[in-house]
Amino acid sequence: MTAAIANVGTSNLVIKLADHSNNILSDGGASEYDACIYSNGKLTIEGNGTLNVYGNQEEGEGIATETNDITINGGTINIECQDDGINAGGDGGLITINDGEIYIKANGDGIDSNKNLIINGGNIYTMGSSAGGDAGIDTDAGFEINGGEVIALGADMLEKPEKSSKQKSVCFELNVKISSGTKVTLKNEAEEEIVSFEAKEDFKTLIISNSKLESGTYYLYQEGEKTNDTAQAE
Repeated sequence: MTAAIANVGTSNLVIKLADHSNNILSDGGASEYDACIYSNGKLTIEGNGTLNVYGNQEEGEGIATETNDITINGGTINIECQDDGINAGGDGGLITINDGEIYIKANGDGIDSNKNLIINGGNIYTMGSSAGGDAGIDTDAGFEINGGEVIALGADMLEKPEKSSKQKSVCFELNVKISSGTKVTLKNEAEEEIVSFEAKEDFKTLIISNSKLESGTYYLYQEGEKTNDTAQAE
């Protein structure tokens, strides 16, 4: 049993998702390559199809490289896994997301780079494990959000985007967790809705970023009721 795709050489790996295609990848269990899609070389995913990734093995990741870069230029990518969703491991690599619809439900960190992460576009909903010790986004060298929409849920870890980011974000550390299945809404001081989503996992930390955010105070609502949780857009 091994990864569904394993690039064990040093060459770059490019996965092109054909238009309107629906692709399903699932690893076979215990393997020395601890991801459903694993690459030693640089990894690029592009195209307009759908890619469903299931990392089934214990501590198995969805998409991972060993000390190399990951670039996502498009596609609809759904990841469910036993450890990190997208991981640039080893000595790390740059994870760059330029476009795409990305949904991650991980039992580790949602997106994890042992170096850094740059988000330039796309719609990203990423969840770390609700058990504790994991985050929606976790990097060793910081991350920037320059565009797109990001919703990142975590249990008890919160890493804020770098101040060099070109798009504003709001970051929450909640006193009481929000339960899976709850409708969560972010509003500004004028009570205008910025974004609304259903929590797919229990969480206590939250990062939201999109083009609607401006300087000011923002408020969280649960099932339409205003909470005491506020944050400044930075």
